[in-house]
Amino acid sequence: MARTQQTRTPAASRQKRVVLITSEKGGVGKSVTARTLVEHLRLGGTRVAAYDADGGVGSLLRVLGTRDEAGELLDEQDPTVGVGYYNIRADDERATLLNCVASGEPLIVHDLAGGSLADLARISDMGEGLDDLLAAFAGQGYRPIVLHLISSEVAATQSVARWIELAGDRVDHVAIRNTRWGKAEADFPFWHGYVDGRGESRGGKVRRRVLEEFGGLEISLPPLPAGTFAKIDADALPFAVAADAARLTIAERSHVARYLRESAVAFERLRPLLGL
Repeated sequence: MARTQQTRTPAASRQKRVVLITSEKGGVGKSVTARTLVEHLRLGGTRVAAYDADGGVGSLLRVLGTRDEAGELLDEQDPTVGVGYYNIRADDERATLLNCVASGEPLIVHDLAGGSLADLARISDMGEGLDDLLAAFAGQGYRPIVLHLISSEVAATQSVARWIELAGDRVDHVAIRNTRWGKAEADFPFWHGYVDGRGESRGGKVRRRVLEEFGGLEISLPPLPAGTFAKIDADALPFAVAADAARLTIAERSHVARYLRESAVAFERLRPLLGL
């Protein structure tokens, strides 16, 4: 029986949140999404503790981490100002994902490395699932929100299916369609479903479960021209800085301004889940 979206009570709105930006498929835009979301929230005055799970080489850290006067990233990062970091694949570091809730920060965002679901299962569950990890979050007053990056490839949809199997309704599910692959439903055949050459319907089941059974959200993030993004990324520029950067052309700066504007509209639908 399909579940309807739960109405959040005032008590629920005060609940603390931990956001996990994830996909078992690499190269789908997790870090770009994390950078955009954290920057958007902070520019709007929301306090966010941000963490990069790709160690000291992650994109979120490289772009939004705190730097010294010489422009070098500081080894010690305040995650509410810069970006905390750890290696989700290292036995002696991955527990940071859970231990960071001891800070009591009301909103924590983790940019997870691709294919790290098995590493999450090792934090509390000895590789056997997510039950104890999710129970530990709940015990500390945190509700996990999983942002699933959706690309055109079947592996991205399969990642969501695996998360549903392991976490079910103990987390809030949000599908983030990365429109660098296109905007039409046909550009995401395994997510939206399609009819093959023999007239048989394929795909779409995972999406229906997320939206209908678990009351999840689906959000489309705007594309940013590849050449413009490449220049921003090479210089590790936050998007708000890039929008006024003289090193970019006027046209490129307009690309960034549009991206920020459209991303802000898309993220408005996330605010109730984030307790904002």
